[in-house]
Parts: sequence; structure tokens; C-alpha cells
Amino acid sequence: MDSKDDVTHLLTDTADLPPWEIKSSTYLVHDRWLKVRADSCVTAEGVEIAPYYVLEYPDWVEIIALDAEDHIYLVQQYRHGLGVVALELPGGAIDASDASPVEAAARELREETGLSSTDWDYVGKLAPNPATHTNLAHIVIARNVEFSARPADDPTERIRLIRMPIRQAIELALDGKMIQVIHVAALTLALHKAGKWDAPTPTDKR
Repeated sequence: MDSKDDVTHLLTDTADLPPWEIKSSTYLVHDRWLKVRADSCVTAEGVEIAPYYVLEYPDWVEIIALDAEDHIYLVQQYRHGLGVVALELPGGAIDASDASPVEAAARELREETGLSSTDWDYVGKLAPNPATHTNLAHIVIARNVEFSARPADDPTERIRLIRMPIRQAIELALDGKMIQVIHVAALTLALHKAGKWDAPTPTDKR
């Protein structure tokens, strides 16, 4: 199976990979940020899988904020899960009041950085972990960003804003200095779509 058509058929024909049947479901945690569900499942071959834990998060949005001089804005903040200060893209959870991922991106960018834009481009969406997570991460490009407001004063989210050339951000991601996997993927897809993915070759670092 070598042709593009054969591969496409293989990827789209999922009749031999049926979903599991959910016999029962119980919520163990249910709050505004996270719902943890324990499902009792049975596969198509009759194998019972229970409990199977599912995490229900709201959708997220990740923003690639570019200015007129081909620089990108990244953020640093403390992340309690790993207990590290992480280099990331601006972004956050999409609120129920947000009309679209782009509207959520504009709100999050303004709240976290004070930046705004009138030139937005929706790139696409990724699943953070389709095995256990129900949500999607939406990727949005903001071009020609400018400072228009003061960032929100949120004592639970202290953020350092960093501006750097796009190529430097790519180098940091490739060197493992950006460890948030969704953000690395979002950066790659967005810059590729924008025609700005200029990854260094090994010879560049000699």
C-alpha cells in the first residue's frame, strides 16, 4: 500500500476500529475547571475495561503573537504540576462566553500580555491527549500585535513577557527549552502556515 490514495483510504476507513460501549459512567470530580469521569467500558470483542478515567476540560487556545518586525511574544510562568518555570505561548481556557476560539485568543492575549491585534488567522486544532482528555487545543496566529492595555493583575498567574526573533523561538523549542508539548506543536504548525518556519540546520550551530 504505497499510493497516496491507498494511505488516505487506510486512514479514513475505521470500520475495523469500532468505539467502546459505555455501560455506566460516574463523575468523581465535577467543578468549573475539571471533571473526572470513571467509565465502565466494553470493547467490540467483549473485553471489559473498568474503570477507565476520562478528564473533561474546556477547550484551550494557544496564540502565536507576531509583531511587524517578525518577533514573537512568549511568556514565562510557574507551573505547579512539574514545579517549574515554563516558557510557553500565551493562551488559556476558552470561556463559555467566548463566541469563538479567535475571540478567546484576543481576550487571553490582552489579559496576559496587554497586546492586541486586528489581524487574526485560525490555524486549526489539536487533541491534547485523545486517550483520556475530551478537549481540543485551538491554534491562532495574531499578526502585527501592539500594546494596547495593561495586562490583568491576577495574583494566581504571574507572567513574564518575552519578545524575541522568531528563529530564536524555534531554536529554543528544538533545543527542548519549551517543554509544553501542545505549545511546541502549535508553534510548529502556525509558523509553517505563516511561512515563517525557519528551522536551523545542524551546520548552523557549528
